Amino acid sequence: MVRTSFLSLAISLLALATVTGPAAAQSSQADHSTKARSSGEAANEFKFEVLSLKPVKRTPDMQVGIAGPTPNGFRTTAFMQQLLAFAYGLPAPAWKVQVWQITEMRNEPGWVHQEIYAIDARVSQADLKAWQSQSKNHELLHAALRSALRDRFKLASHEEPAQRTIFALVVAKRGPRLKPPTPDANLPVGAPQESGGVATGIGPRGDDGWKFYAATMHDLADRMLQMFWDGPVRDQTGLTGRYDFTVRIVPTDEPRGYAYDAYALSDLGLELKRSTENRPILVIDHLEKPTPN
Repeated sequence: MVRTSFLSLAISLLALATVTGPAAAQSSQADHSTKARSSGEAANEFKFEVLSLKPVKRTPDMQVGIAGPTPNGFRTTAFMQQLLAFAYGLPAPAWKVQVWQITEMRNEPGWVHQEIYAIDARVSQADLKAWQSQSKNHELLHAALRSALRDRFKLASHEEPAQRTIFALVVAKRGPRLKPPTPDANLPVGAPQESGGVATGIGPRGDDGWKFYAATMHDLADRMLQMFWDGPVRDQTGLTGRYDFTVRIVPTDEPRGYAYDAYALSDLGLELKRSTENRPILVIDHLEKPTPN
């Protein structure tokens, strides 16, 4: 049976996201596959030159989750499950690892949901330029972490194909109702978007919705995915322009985070539809607790 008890893990990930990453980033629309995760044989074999890895006990003020790369390596404190999920999940910035992006696993030992490890790693001088030039999806960090898991945890695994839920952001039958940004307008102070636009929250921490300025549909999909625990939001509108628009959160009887119609999209001429995509299950064949160093 696949483990899907991800809610508490998501809270830790999102808490760290507010410290380590931007408020939004462009979502990959590719299938979640081994081919998509790998950027070539060289990247797939990328390794840290120095790696310190120690189990730690959680304290009340400890930030637990996957941090982004440092200028010369990687430093984080995370559950073993988070390390596995990030290493073998869809390429994405570390802050953006949501519940739906956590690779579902089979045969994992129970301790992966309990053990926390502090990692302090450094890349070689020869690899430094490539490390500092990697994309915002942190493909070299993903690859280096996979190598570390194989070397230090003796990880052996394989994948099984699976169809997983997504929410497709599409144009409604009557067409989009979006206006282009005001020419030469200064963008307000707010959450920077991957496209270069800006979003500002309505209500405390954006609890009531968001106003977007010079933003794309990818930006909207990325903002929406932060509320969906049972599947990612994929931009399938086909709209490539920039727009100024407001999207409000509609009160529903469903717990927030589970109601897939919680955003009012009809005024924008948009809607969400349930769909599926290929996101394989990671099957753990062997995994050991490492010797601390």
